[in-house]
Amino acid sequence: MKSFINASILLVSIFYCQWGAAQDFQLKSKLENIQIQADSSFVNEISIQFKSNKEPRFYPIIYDTELEQISNIQLFEQKGRRLKSLPIKNIEEEAVKLDYINSKKIKIVTIPADKEVQLTYTVICEELMYFSNLDFFSYNQIDTLNYIIDVPNEFKFVHNTIYQDSISFFAMDSISTNAGSKWKMKVAPKKVAPDPLQMFGIYKNMNVPFMRTLVMPSSYSDRPINYMNDWYLNKISSKKGLNPSVKKKIDALTATVTEPSEIVEILYNYVKNNFKYVAIEIGMGAFIPSHANDVYLNKEGDCKDLSNFLSEALKYKGIESDIALAATFQHISDCDFPSLSSANHVICIAYINNETILLDPTDPVHLMRTPVQSLQDRTILIVNKTGGSFYKIDAFSAQQNEISYNLNLNLDANENVIKGTFKIDYAGLSSNYLRRMQKYDGEEKFALNAETYYKEIFGNQTISDLSLINTADIFQLKGNIVINGKTFNDASHRYLFIDFLPRLIETESREALIEGTYLNNPYQKKVVVRIKLDEPIEAFNPIEHSKIGEGVSLHLNVRAISNTEIECHYNFIIDHLFIDRENSNTTNEILESFKNIINAPIVLETQKS
Repeated sequence: MKSFINASILLVSIFYCQWGAAQDFQLKSKLENIQIQADSSFVNEISIQFKSNKEPRFYPIIYDTELEQISNIQLFEQKGRRLKSLPIKNIEEEAVKLDYINSKKIKIVTIPADKEVQLTYTVICEELMYFSNLDFFSYNQIDTLNYIIDVPNEFKFVHNTIYQDSISFFAMDSISTNAGSKWKMKVAPKKVAPDPLQMFGIYKNMNVPFMRTLVMPSSYSDRPINYMNDWYLNKISSKKGLNPSVKKKIDALTATVTEPSEIVEILYNYVKNNFKYVAIEIGMGAFIPSHANDVYLNKEGDCKDLSNFLSEALKYKGIESDIALAATFQHISDCDFPSLSSANHVICIAYINNETILLDPTDPVHLMRTPVQSLQDRTILIVNKTGGSFYKIDAFSAQQNEISYNLNLNLDANENVIKGTFKIDYAGLSSNYLRRMQKYDGEEKFALNAETYYKEIFGNQTISDLSLINTADIFQLKGNIVINGKTFNDASHRYLFIDFLPRLIETESREALIEGTYLNNPYQKKVVVRIKLDEPIEAFNPIEHSKIGEGVSLHLNVRAISNTEIECHYNFIIDHLFIDRENSNTTNEILESFKNIINAPIVLETQKS
C-alpha cells in the first residue's frame, strides 16, 4: 500500500507512451454515470467525446481484473446531433505485470483520425468501497467533466472535496426521488502534468482538486467512520491469528521480559530488522493484508502486512494493539475523511498505560514514542472493535530537531587556507535522512557518500577523517576541513569570505525552493564558526542580520571575540514540512539574504603596531 518508485516505473512509462496517455487527448467532454446497486456493487457508464485529430490515437482503458469488468465498448461518429455507429477493428489488451501491480489490465481502443468521435463503455465493480473518489483534474485536456451518481434509498452518499479553489468552475446539485437520490456534478477540470503512476491511481504529493467519496448503508447514516471501520475489520478478520510456530518464536524473543514497553520494543525491532519490505498491489490487495502467518513464513510484506503481523504478535503477548489507515506526506490528501482514497499507508498502534504508541515497521529508523516522520501533523484512522476513530499525530517542533555545527578553524595566510575541525550534532528527526543513508548504504559506502555530502554543504571544500557516533539518542559527526581561496590581503587589509558556512537547508541544494518541496521535518539549525587569525586586527563593528517570517527566521552575527579571533554564528529556524504557496516567498527571501551576506567579503584592518 505504501508505494515506492523503482525500476518498474520504466515499464509503466512504456505503457504510458505507447498507449496514448502521453498524447494529451483533446476532449470535448467526459461523463461518468455511476449507478449504485442494491447488492453493494456499482455500474459506471462512461462516455467520452474526442475532438477531431489528423492522426489516429490509442486510448487506454485501465481496469482492475480482480474487481472490475469492462463491457459494451462502442465507438460513434458525431454527426451534428446524431451519433453514427463506427466499427471497432481491434481492441488490444495488455496485462500490467510490475513489481507492485499485478491485477491491472489495459484495453487499447483506436480512435480514428479526422472525426469527432464518442467512445462509450461500461465498468461493473463488485466492491462498493472501491468507489472512493472523483477526480476533478486530468492529464488530458477536457472542456467539461460531468459526474452523475444514482444512490438508492438503501444507501447514503457522503463526500469531501480538497483543493476545490484550484478549479475555475464547479457545480453540484442533488435531487431526491422516490427511489433515492441523484447527484450531478459539472467541472472544468484542472489540467495537470502527465505522470504514468496516475494511470494506476497513485497520486504522489499532488495539490489537485479531488473529491473523496463514501457510499454507506442507510443503517450507518451519519456514522461514516463506523462504516469504514467495520468494513475494514470484516475484510481483515480472516488475516489474523498466529499458529504455534509463530507463537513459539515470539515467546523465545520475549522469554526474559515482562515489562510491556520492552516487549513492544523487542517485537517492533524484530519486524523492522528481519522482515523485507516488498511493494504494494493495486485493487483490494492494496488495502487487505496477507495472513499474519504467511507474512512470518515469508519474512516479507508491505506496510499493511507487517503492521498486521506486528499487531497480532503484540496481542498474543497481552498488549492491546490495533492497525490504522494513514496518509503519508506524499499522498494527495490527509486521512481525515473515511474513504479508501484517503490512505496510502498502514501502521500499527500499541497501547500501554493509556498511551497511544505509533509503530511503523516500514520505517527503519523510527523510534517508539515519537511521531512517524512521514506522518507528522497527519491524521490516521485507527481501526478497532469500538467503531474506529481519527487520531491526529503530532509534529516535532523545530527545537526538538536541532542541528548544531561547531567549527574551530585557523587561518594561514602564507598557504592561503583556513583549516581546522568540525563537529555536527543532530537531535530528534533531523538525523533521519543520514540514518537511512547509513542503514541502506552500509558503513563503508556511507563514509564515502557522507564526505561528498558535507563537501557540498560546506561549499565544495575538502573534508577528511570523518567519524560517526550513531546510537538511538546520538547522531554526531566529526571531521577535518580545509578551506581554500577564501582569504587574501593587501598592505593594510585582510579580506575574508565566509561562503563556506553550511547552507541553511541541507537536503536541498537549490538556491530557490519551489512549491511542493518536502523538507522532511521542521528544525532549528545553530552554526558557530570560530576562526583564529595569524595576525591581530583592529576592532570592527559586528555584522548583524535578522529576517523573520511566519514559521521561518534567520539571525546571523559576525563579530571579533578578540583581536586575533572572529566568530560567525547563525540561528535558522524553519517550522514547516513543505514549501507551499503561503511560505515560499518568505523562505526564499531568507535563503537569498543569507547568500548575499556570506558572499560579501568581510574587510578586516590589520592592527597597526
